[in-house]
Amino acid sequence: MHNIKALTEIYLLSLCDALITSQKSTFGYVAQSLGGLKPWILQKAYGETIPDPPCQRLMSMEPCFHYPPKHDCMGNGIVNITLLFPHIRNCEDVNSGFKLVNLS
Repeated sequence: MHNIKALTEIYLLSLCDALITSQKSTFGYVAQSLGGLKPWILQKAYGETIPDPPCQRLMSMEPCFHYPPKHDCMGNGIVNITLLFPHIRNCEDVNSGFKLVNLS
């Protein structure tokens, strides 16, 4: 029943005309992708400092892969996947994550 409620909430969020979510919001990422919307992310405030601007429009509607693997299979070295593939960029809200982007 919990999964049905979660999927229902994500689907209902995807029907919004505009949706602003917090950083690392899995429901927000999936809902905005289903709705075909470019996400708006509310920036994190540090102490008394409020970011200017408080919201940031992300580069694509694709969800961010927050915790990708960091090692290659052969040498266990750290691989920066964004250097290997032109349509992959680091996420705006999680520097270690990556996402698909349309460069055109």
